[in-house]
Formats: sequence, C-alpha cells, structure tokens
Amino acid sequence: MSAAPMDDPLLAARVAAGVQDAVAAYARALDAGLPDAVATLFTPDGVTVIDGQGVFTGRAEIRAAYAGFRVTRPQLHLVTNTVVTRWTAEEASAVSDLAFFRLGRDGWAVRLVGRYDDTLRPHEGAWLFHHRHATFLS
Repeated sequence: MSAAPMDDPLLAARVAAGVQDAVAAYARALDAGLPDAVATLFTPDGVTVIDGQGVFTGRAEIRAAYAGFRVTRPQLHLVTNTVVTRWTAEEASAVSDLAFFRLGRDGWAVRLVGRYDDTLRPHEGAWLFHHRHATFLS
C-alpha cells in the first residue's frame, strides 16, 4: 500500500471518521432489518465472516445472509471501543467490541457480546468494509 504515512494527522482523522461512519451505519442497518443497506456497506468484492454462520463473499451473498437474520423484536447492536489499528489512504484496519441487546418480556437483555475485526477501503467516496469478521465471546 502506498500512501501518506500513519503519522499524518489529517489522513488519520479522515480515516477514523470514515471507519466510524461505516461501523455506525452497519449497526443501524442491521438493527432496522435492512439487508440491502448492510450489503451496500461492503465493497463489491467484500467478505463477511460470521462465526457459527459462515463466510459470505460479494454483495449478493452478503445481502442474502443478512436477509436470513429477521428482526422480530426491537434490537440494538451497541458497538464501542473502535480503534483504527493501521491505515493508509487505500486501506484501514480496525477492531471494535459489540454487545447485542434484544427487547423481551422482561425488558432489554444482552444476548451476546463479541468483537469485529475489520478491513475497510475507500470506494465511491465512502469507507466500506472489504473484510469483516464477527467473533462472539462466551
């Protein structure tokens, strides 16, 4: 990868903002049950790996995979502690923690916790996921 070095503060700020936008948009689209919107947050050749579910490559497979996760009750993916660990103008790596909440008869409850390991690339003016790996902690 050629680009400005990681110590370029302007590049760092642009990359961090782009990564944060993608992370937040993904959680909101997932919670709203919008598989088309989730798929558009990936590059055309993007890959998502969901532990226990599979590996999905390309927007069509990603869209189909997320269409299978039907939203039946209010839910919330709380994604936090996002850290961009490596970046250039062409690619960024980030890690985030997540907690998944679902509203039940007794109120909101944590259903799972985990981590996202991401590689993002700029595509058509936005930072999109090129590779996203969701792991779940027990």
